Amino acid sequence: MASSELLVATASALETVGSKPSSKYPIQETLVAQVSAVIYYKSMVMSELTTSKSFKTKFNKVIFDQINEDFGSYIDAQARTKPKSLHHVYEWQKTGIKEARLFNLNKIDSGELGFGVSYKFNQSRTAVPNKYSKRKNVFKNKAEIMEKGITVVVSPRFAERLVFDSGLGYTVFMPKGASVTITKPGGVAAKQSFETAYKRFFTSNLVNLSIKKSGFQKIFTYKMKDILRVPREVRKVKYVFSGRMLRAEAKQAIENAFGGLA
Repeated sequence: MASSELLVATASALETVGSKPSSKYPIQETLVAQVSAVIYYKSMVMSELTTSKSFKTKFNKVIFDQINEDFGSYIDAQARTKPKSLHHVYEWQKTGIKEARLFNLNKIDSGELGFGVSYKFNQSRTAVPNKYSKRKNVFKNKAEIMEKGITVVVSPRFAERLVFDSGLGYTVFMPKGASVTITKPGGVAAKQSFETAYKRFFTSNLVNLSIKKSGFQKIFTYKMKDILRVPREVRKVKYVFSGRMLRAEAKQAIENAFGGLA
């Protein structure tokens, strides 16, 4: 018991040890010095890990990338089964296709080990389908406007009248110069449907499954074996070890393990 207390106390004293052993707990033997250094090194690894920028960056990136992938796949699948609800967050006539998405997740860094998530709608780049004219019109904010159910007023710009398909099997010819007010752009089912799917994903077990699927636990376990391996400088036969040197070794080991992967 006394020897254990001496080792711990000696390791703690390394914080202020320079070129001489602590006067209170003098290190008389190299074995005691090395065991104390190992204890201190490993404690520094765990301490530095919680503040390491490389570790936080790697942790957040691996998990966010997996969530981002799984969320996108989830919305794609929902859109294919419920096209009337989610067609608006894709380019025209490409509902459920990954490359045609008009949404993306954003990672909100907190500066800590963890992050927030939000979403953003992208502008459409493809022309609105129109079999009555060769002129191309792009409804840039279709995703956001249809999601929010914002009323849209359509007026003729280059033609004398609006002509459109009623969706009921006949063509509508509006009076010259008349406009059309659309109170539910995208249809009744489109309004707030993406927001509903977003909340469902992030409040259910789906997000937890994504975190597990990311494989970060395996990466962490594998890398920690390397980080906790006693460095060469600590294995050297010495009577005195510098606490500053051991902390530097711990920082470098963490950077080597996670820095290049961030």
